[in-house]
Amino acid sequence: MNIELIFRIIFWVLLFFVIVLNRIIPAIRAKQTEQKILPHQREVQHEGKTVLILRILLFIPFLTFLILYSVYPPFMNIIHFDLPIWIRWSGTLLAFISVVLWIWSQSILDKYWSPQLQIQKEHKIITSGPYRKIRHPIYTAMFGWVIGLAILTANLGFVLLAVLTIIFLIMRVPKEEKMMIEQFGDEYIHYMKNTGKYFPRFI
Repeated sequence: MNIELIFRIIFWVLLFFVIVLNRIIPAIRAKQTEQKILPHQREVQHEGKTVLILRILLFIPFLTFLILYSVYPPFMNIIHFDLPIWIRWSGTLLAFISVVLWIWSQSILDKYWSPQLQIQKEHKIITSGPYRKIRHPIYTAMFGWVIGLAILTANLGFVLLAVLTIIFLIMRVPKEEKMMIEQFGDEYIHYMKNTGKYFPRFI
């Protein structure tokens, strides 16, 4: 089997886990428990209208690129770059580890998870699992996932995706923490002092 085909299959397996386990299933569970999924005016203010509009506008070209990568027409070779196979397998391992962290973190959040910056009903600060040491383990997993995809695909399109995703998440975190401080006050500030943002705090 062609090695590029193998990596494309792995790519779609990783994408399947993220879409089904981390988006579709939580959305179904949220709907069954009447949680908020779509943002209201307050959530739009938390996120920022510009960010929400950009997310919508970028979705269609991103979906188009996913389809092109799957079919892989000849012109896609233009944005392919060579990497040693062992490095691409390292990227694959990083992406899989990141997916495991992503699933674990989101399962710990359970009903408090939301794709938007919003406070759920009876929301509370989660300090178990990865949240015992890290405030944003899902974002950590996203970093590893997009970097892993960029490496395993050896494709400049996914390198750009990784850069844009990392920038977006880094810009989003202060808004999320501001929202949590407004909701929980000193309790969340104390939690911040005892945890790392993306990685455990060792000092």
